[in-house]
Amino acid sequence: MKRFLLFFGAFATGLAAACLTAWLLLLPGRLDEQQLQSQRPTAAVSATPTPTPTPAPTPLPQMDFSALLAQNPDVVGWISIEDTPVDFPVLQGDDNEFYLRHGLDGEYDILGVPYVDYECDVEHGRHLILYGHNMGVGKTERFSSLQNYKDPDYYTQHPVIQLDTLYGSALYKVVAVYALTARTTDADYFPFNTYVDFADDAAEQAYLDEVARRAFYTTGDYARPDERLLTLCFCTYEMEDARMLVMARPLREGESAGPDEVHVQADPLLPARWPAGG
Repeated sequence: MKRFLLFFGAFATGLAAACLTAWLLLLPGRLDEQQLQSQRPTAAVSATPTPTPTPAPTPLPQMDFSALLAQNPDVVGWISIEDTPVDFPVLQGDDNEFYLRHGLDGEYDILGVPYVDYECDVEHGRHLILYGHNMGVGKTERFSSLQNYKDPDYYTQHPVIQLDTLYGSALYKVVAVYALTARTTDADYFPFNTYVDFADDAAEQAYLDEVARRAFYTTGDYARPDERLLTLCFCTYEMEDARMLVMARPLREGESAGPDEVHVQADPLLPARWPAGG
């Protein structure tokens, strides 16, 4: 039932309302973005730093979330994408509705704040799903800029997502971008967000195959079934009740953080309601 509310209830109607009222909130929204981004955690100070042997890649430092946690114990991390507006705290509530319309301080905020699916295990889970608002074309608030990933050229400029959590920091390479219907009554509805974890590698491979069928494009050698996945989900407006998803997997040892070869799919599996040429 909570899944239904996310995709067919509060999430769908809430995001539509947010888009319609965005022009009323543009300046306050921008100021709030700055206020959020100014609270980016810094690297925690280690009393006994451990040197990293060459040629192993230098690990990302553990971030100090103490100031953010003092504000809100629901903080679980921070997401950023270099040279984009995405640079926000990440929260996790008891459901997938509260932070859709509440900010870091727990007060009502129509823009909400990026949050992890309440069923995901941030420390140990094999699939982290993050939700955020897309306020429409030309907007930059929250996850709005992520809609540009539909264009492979945007991926080549922004191939890597950084996710810092309470348990460690990692870079994730974007490997697929695809679209879904959010209407559970549609015959081609794909409940991607029920896959918050995988029983084994075979189950994850089946999921990866399903995503690949739907992707506008994939990159590099895609993802392996033993790798943790990160999916960013947000509204897209080519049709009503649609979602766009950006899927990534961890940067591999010795791998460049630069863009990989893009494999554009000529005929991706799109929702039946998706407009021709959309």
